[in-house]
Amino acid sequence: MGKIIELNEALANQIAAGEVVERPASVVKELVENSIDAGSSKIIINVEEAGLRLIEVIDNGLGLEKEDVALALRRHATSKIKDSADLFRIRTLGFRGEALPSIASVSQMTIETSTAEEESGTKLVAKGGNIETLEPLAKRVGTKISVANLFYNTPARLKYIKSLQAELSHITDIINRLSLAHPEISFTLVNEGKEFLKTAGNGDLRQVIAAIYGIGTAKKMRQIKGSDLDFELTGYVSLPELTRANRNYITILINGRFIKNFLLNRAILEGYGNRLMVGRFPFAILSIKIDPTLADVNVHPTKQEVRLSKERELMALISKAIDEALSEGVLIPEALENLQGRAKEKETLSVQTELPLQNNPLYYDNVRQDFYVREEATFKINKNQPSNDSSEQTFDNFTENQLNTDAVSEKITDRTVESTTEITDNSLENTVSNFEIDFDNEAKISQSSTFPQLEYLAQLHATYLLCQSKEGLYLVDQHAAQERIKYEYWKDKIGEVSMEQQILLAPYLFTLAKNDFIVLAEKKDLLHEAGVFLEEYGENQFILREHPIWLKETEIEKSINEMIDIILSSKEFSLKKYRHDLAAMVACKSSIKANHPLDAESARALLAELATCKNPYSCAHGRPTIVHFSGDDIQKMFRRIQETHRSKAASWKDFE
Repeated sequence: MGKIIELNEALANQIAAGEVVERPASVVKELVENSIDAGSSKIIINVEEAGLRLIEVIDNGLGLEKEDVALALRRHATSKIKDSADLFRIRTLGFRGEALPSIASVSQMTIETSTAEEESGTKLVAKGGNIETLEPLAKRVGTKISVANLFYNTPARLKYIKSLQAELSHITDIINRLSLAHPEISFTLVNEGKEFLKTAGNGDLRQVIAAIYGIGTAKKMRQIKGSDLDFELTGYVSLPELTRANRNYITILINGRFIKNFLLNRAILEGYGNRLMVGRFPFAILSIKIDPTLADVNVHPTKQEVRLSKERELMALISKAIDEALSEGVLIPEALENLQGRAKEKETLSVQTELPLQNNPLYYDNVRQDFYVREEATFKINKNQPSNDSSEQTFDNFTENQLNTDAVSEKITDRTVESTTEITDNSLENTVSNFEIDFDNEAKISQSSTFPQLEYLAQLHATYLLCQSKEGLYLVDQHAAQERIKYEYWKDKIGEVSMEQQILLAPYLFTLAKNDFIVLAEKKDLLHEAGVFLEEYGENQFILREHPIWLKETEIEKSINEMIDIILSSKEFSLKKYRHDLAAMVACKSSIKANHPLDAESARALLAELATCKNPYSCAHGRPTIVHFSGDDIQKMFRRIQETHRSKAASWKDFE
């Protein structure tokens, strides 16, 4: 008897579900994409227990005719394509005919649907892929699909489901991407009866950005446009000042489909050029319209991988459009507006932060093309000593008048200037993620070696400190040196984690995308390890009412944002690595950069502090802080001494 058998349809669907239905978010994606393909202008998504107990998608689309309802649960039954030629000019999000049967095979599914032409609707109930009832229903144009008890018949799949908060975050991220792809559709996401997200559906992408990422982010986005014979590009990119520590905030859309493409991500970064700091990534929403024949979406069941023809041409178009949007001519008006705004602030009060006293409605003025809030009440704090916009005096823009000549050490530690040249050979992101510091080894270094007593001579190219000692000539990288100093300071301070707190007169607000808010709400206790306590406040917001005393007041907002980035970008959390990453990131960003002149007093103070470090020989990312040329090395360069050698062999055996 033969050993090969043909699997029954139910088992085949369950196998297919392993690729199509990875988690509850996969079900949401497939069902909502079907609603989009049906021409819906309004889609409501209800979930319970992060989709494991119930996922319900309601739309006002075309609906299904009675004879098509049962057929929709058959594998490879689809209305999207009819022949092989259609496979290479796909204009819809779905086309494989696998989603509904795969989902139905691992859940209890109910479909309620009707078309405008029919007098009544149709209701189908299926369990494990088997149709149990098919009956008429009162007419309501559109479709409602309910998926209950997901994976009830494949309990092994439940072992790989993460926490409910993590799964809910994935669902929210899916709806965020689809909302950005289709601003003309109103999306409403409801979890356990509570509205999580709602978009207007008026076609305004900037309003969708504000709904997802917050008004502050939307105001710092710049519109981009570009086109050639094959591509039409539209979208928004953030100003260089608005970045994150990972690529999760880059959304690339091909004909309304969210895709992942490394080369297009690289094109976005190339468009920014040297405007971005190493290891930082922008917010970007790029919508690309392309002839369907130039895009092959039939690569993977999830359809997030797409093969593109003329990919290099598209990359060039993206880079050019972003570069033009961020060019100096475009940014000057915004800069002038900021200067005018700051001038008005100086006439009144120096502001640390502004905190809305209540959740005010958000409005959009089409004439001004801007957002505004009606009747907004805010805190404003008057510092004892007026300063230049103290809320913005963070790591990258301390003013010169903050330098105290009586405290040379603090002078060089606190003084930071925007860099024009990044001093790094590799991506900070790759370096930090792969670098594991050996704290024990650092102690051994300090015990077993002696840092040379350096005599400062001069500064070279406003980047390197030229020094000498009895052992020879030394070059010190001023950025790497101060990064090491600050790294050891921050590492020790974060390690101590004093619970003593300083109450803020004006609390700080941190607004996140909903999916990030969910993750941070679950993991915010990790910040307690660093003495930071965030409270949930309002919609997608956290409030900081006090800060640890080791955290400088001028560095609060940026430091907390960096901590949040680390937690959001880390799939697994290690307190030791977290402290290292945080200390390394803060140290790097707050250190003096290349092309920054130092006077002799500041240079000597820097060298003196470097000599006190446990490991003064490398920065937090492993780059050397100092290189040495011995006296012999220098004499050899000038051929004042020769290498010892024999000009004549004693015997032929010497050549053997």
